[in-house]
Amino acid sequence: MLKVTLWITLIAVLVCTGYLYYLDRSISKTFEGRRWSVPAQVYAQPMELYAGKRLTNSQLQGELVRLGYRKTKDLSAPGSYLPIPGGVKLHLRSFAYMDAVRPSMRITVMFVGNRLQRILYGDRKLDLVRLEPAVIGSFFPSHGEDRLILTPDQVPDLLAEGLKAVEDREFDAHQGFSLTGIARAALVNLRSGEAQQGGSTLTQQLVKSYFLTNERTIERKLRELAMSIILELRFTKEDILTAYINEIFLGQNGARAIHGFGLGAQYYFNKPLNELPPNQIAALISIIRGPSYYNPFRHPERTLRRRNRILDTFLADGLISNARHQDAIGQPLGVVSSPNSGGAYYPAFMDLVRAELSERYSASDLRTQGLRIFTTLKPREQTNAQQAVSTTLQAIEKERNYEPGSLQASAVVTDTQTGEVLALVGGRQGRVDGFNRAINARRPVGSVIKPLIVLSALENDYEWSSLVNDQAITITPPNGETWSPRNYDGKTRGELPIIKALALSLNLATVDLGNRVGLNTIQGRFADLVGYAPKNRYPSFFLGAEAMSPLQLAELYGNFASGGFRTTPKSVIAVLDEQGIPLSHHPFDVTQTIDVDTAASLNSGLEVVMRRGTGRSSPFAQQGVAGKTGTSNDNRDSWFAGFDNSRLSIVWVGRDDNKPTELTGSSGALRIWNTMTRTEGPDPIPPPINENLIAIEYDTGLQATANCADVVVLPIRRPDTLQTKPGCGIKTSFGKRLRAIFGQ
Repeated sequence: MLKVTLWITLIAVLVCTGYLYYLDRSISKTFEGRRWSVPAQVYAQPMELYAGKRLTNSQLQGELVRLGYRKTKDLSAPGSYLPIPGGVKLHLRSFAYMDAVRPSMRITVMFVGNRLQRILYGDRKLDLVRLEPAVIGSFFPSHGEDRLILTPDQVPDLLAEGLKAVEDREFDAHQGFSLTGIARAALVNLRSGEAQQGGSTLTQQLVKSYFLTNERTIERKLRELAMSIILELRFTKEDILTAYINEIFLGQNGARAIHGFGLGAQYYFNKPLNELPPNQIAALISIIRGPSYYNPFRHPERTLRRRNRILDTFLADGLISNARHQDAIGQPLGVVSSPNSGGAYYPAFMDLVRAELSERYSASDLRTQGLRIFTTLKPREQTNAQQAVSTTLQAIEKERNYEPGSLQASAVVTDTQTGEVLALVGGRQGRVDGFNRAINARRPVGSVIKPLIVLSALENDYEWSSLVNDQAITITPPNGETWSPRNYDGKTRGELPIIKALALSLNLATVDLGNRVGLNTIQGRFADLVGYAPKNRYPSFFLGAEAMSPLQLAELYGNFASGGFRTTPKSVIAVLDEQGIPLSHHPFDVTQTIDVDTAASLNSGLEVVMRRGTGRSSPFAQQGVAGKTGTSNDNRDSWFAGFDNSRLSIVWVGRDDNKPTELTGSSGALRIWNTMTRTEGPDPIPPPINENLIAIEYDTGLQATANCADVVVLPIRRPDTLQTKPGCGIKTSFGKRLRAIFGQ
């Protein structure tokens, strides 16, 4: 019997030893790996400040609030600002940009009207200052954990000591668990009638978060104790506390799990952790006990009571003075206005960043290597576009008595010269993950394709004055169905110049022009401008029976807006590793696709579309903007593509179920663009450098003078072929100048 007992004991010891060895290897490997798994951080473009910039004092202060700056009187710490008459003083945070590190500094910014007048650093004028860029997202793993990793020197002392005071008083002395802590917590909870304290040490909480499930069994509890002891034996107290601060779960934002105090500070307060005052540090600690139960957005009173108890603990333990305690107790929770307003997060734009980076980096690299990704997003542009989509759709639904939320929209805003995507709206709810209509929704583009047909004509010996026939037509392709297009209003207008046909978006005239130029020629130019061939190989292509996403349409119109260059839309500027060393630079991809003079001529025609045609309802139609509306069959899709000197915008409005909206391009998408543009107004397109400007009569295309009743002035390459309008001949000084230019 004794022999059997000894063998059983020996086997039990061997099994336990083997199991402990297994736990030791597993814990060490996992802890080491996860301790350095740092999701890539994604940054927006920083706002640049310089004399002459079109920016108001209130707009700058709004950007500072977006970045989590707080209004103070003394500017004692970075991340603060003070409004003054005619300007603002601010204490900038330090930041490591792609090209340099800027230390924290105090500057004064002065304004005159809607322009920045000067920037002062002490008594010295500065030419350029960049605010630090906003963090707009990170590449957290598929199971949703997101975090901002902090090093020990980035952890405020009050947080480290406060965690010990509230969660684990014997942390510095115990070996992973505390019997006295368990007993004390049980006594406190029994007296109070609620769970005010927990018996688990910080190490045990970390083990539960790293390795275990939430099941409540004796076996799991024993495994937790064993793992805690092993963790304490293998790693230092500083390692464990830092890991806890980076790992602890602090809330849920949709599919995104908020882990760690670094991200928690951004999510709940829109500030870096090191700028939080005692009351906000206490609020974060209060959430640990139950992120749902103490959710400050849903249960502010409950969270406030627990925060105040923690502040009392801070005072009792000598972590804060009586004066700071009194000040902190009197403060509100101070969380941001909603779960989606802190720690800026733009899932639609992040989809574009993810797609661009996937060509160079693995998903594992993006989730674990601590990369720093600098992007093209401008948060002010993004907010403006998103608000324009949401408010305009609400207004349209109310005016037309549509079911609230039945309409959807998307938008893309790019820089006309670089193709940088400044804003991308995937739907009316911008901060919610979901179907990204700007990238993935391909819908028939309607009349926004018509400038392509006109471009092909201008490149093949046609002029704005060339006449086309707006008359009924029936086409029977060799292997297709008979097609009889019609104008939107059902009318025909006979012969008229190309400029009027484009301005009024006449379908029959466009089909006539397309047939003359040739479908193959036009579709070949389409492929040149966007890099792929169209799917629709029939003449209905002339009227936009080609499905495209807003992002694809932005690439097409980018050729026009840039003055004749293909600039592929881009979202990433550069990628740096964790040490700040550049891993890749994403230069502009620019190829000339259109003769510069021809592009200028086309853009002048698109300005006429806004002034005289389907865009004339816009309040900005006469302010140097170019654009084209579009409507697909049965009014299912409403489009607008427009640009000024610096911004190209593509807007789509429709329904996800593809039912008719009863909206045209003018009554739907153009209205959103109007709202987007209203914030700052357009940047007018400068007049063409080409001197071959000539006046032609809008109705007939005949050469005219400014004295004629209805004329437009456009770049014309071959004025010698134009006929002069009888009675409006070249008799004025304007006419003399034309004769001098053209040798007439």
